[in-house]
Amino acid sequence: MFEVETYIRELENVYRKQGNPIFAEGASRYMKYHFPFFGVKTPLRRELAAAFVKTQGLPEGEDLKALCRACFDSEYRDIHYFVGDALRNKIKTMDVSFLPVFEELIGINSWWDSVDFLAPKFAGGLLLRFPEQIPLYMDRWIESDNFWYQRAAIIYQLGYKQKTDAQRLFANVLRRADSKEFFVQKGAGWALREYAKVNPVAVQDFVESNKLPALTAREALRIIKANG
Repeated sequence: MFEVETYIRELENVYRKQGNPIFAEGASRYMKYHFPFFGVKTPLRRELAAAFVKTQGLPEGEDLKALCRACFDSEYRDIHYFVGDALRNKIKTMDVSFLPVFEELIGINSWWDSVDFLAPKFAGGLLLRFPEQIPLYMDRWIESDNFWYQRAAIIYQLGYKQKTDAQRLFANVLRRADSKEFFVQKGAGWALREYAKVNPVAVQDFVESNKLPALTAREALRIIKANG
C-alpha cells in the first residue's frame, strides 16, 4: 500500500541533506520569500529526483494523483518541483483523468515558476493529445478571476509550434488585454513570441491591429524586430 506521507518525508530528507543554506536563502529571496527552499540547485535536484524515483519507485493512477497533490501541499518549493522533475517524461503516457489534477495544482501555491511548467508542459501536453478537452478547460481558465489561470490559458500552447491554434491564442490574449497584472501581460507576450517563431507575419499583424499592453506588444515582437 502506497503511503504518500512517508514518501514525501523521505524525499524531504534527501533534499535536506543535500541542501545549501546560502543557496536556499537566495532562492527564497528570488521568489519574493513566497516559499522556503532546501537549497538544492536545479541540476542536482533533478538528479536527486531521478535517483529517488529509481530507488523508491513512482506510484500510478490515483496514488500518483495523491502524490502530486501532497507535493504541492508541502511547505518547501523543492518538493513542488518534484512533480515537474519526476513526471516530465511521463506526460505522453498519462490519461485524460490527470487534467483535473493539473488544473487543481495551478491554483495551489501559485507563482510563475510552477504555473509555467504545469500549464504548458503538463496540461498543455495532455490537451495536445486530448484536444476535445480544450474548450472545457481553456474557456474556464481564461474567464477565471484568478490571474494565474488566465496566464495558464494564454501560455498552454507553448511548444505547440505548427499545431498552435492561433485563433484561440489571439482570442485569449485579447480577452485579457485589459489586465493590469504583470504576469498576464508578460505571459501573453511570451506566447505570441513563441508563435512568431512559426508565423511571424500573423503575430505582427495581430499586434499592430489590436490595442495591447505595451509589455505584451514589446515581448511579442522582440524576435521579429531582432530579425528585422
